[in-house]
Amino acid sequence: MEEKFKMAVRFHFIPALINIAGSVYIFGSREIMEFIGYAIGTALGIILSLVWLYQVKKGMGINALGLIKITFKAFIVKVLFFLVFIIGVYNIFQFSRTYFAAAFFVAVFISAIIELWFYASTVKKN
Repeated sequence: MEEKFKMAVRFHFIPALINIAGSVYIFGSREIMEFIGYAIGTALGIILSLVWLYQVKKGMGINALGLIKITFKAFIVKVLFFLVFIIGVYNIFQFSRTYFAAAFFVAVFISAIIELWFYASTVKKN
């Protein structure tokens, strides 16, 4: 399981690097509001991936049901953070909601694939 966890950590660099590259592209080719939205979505996606990795590291050695609970709770937390940022933080900081949602979607979608792979490969191994 430790080896799979290390692979999951490495795989979580994929959405982070994709979104960072997207942020650099948007910084050079779009308006500042769009860049800020994409950068905030990127940062939030990275933070939530780190939270999931921390939860899994803390829960190493638990059974398959415990892992699936961590995975689904993490997804629910991601959706709640998305709603809080879209509704609440937008009133404090002005940014493009569309670009924020795009960056966040890329991060969550790829992370969900990685998290489900981790769960499936861990359960299959056991």
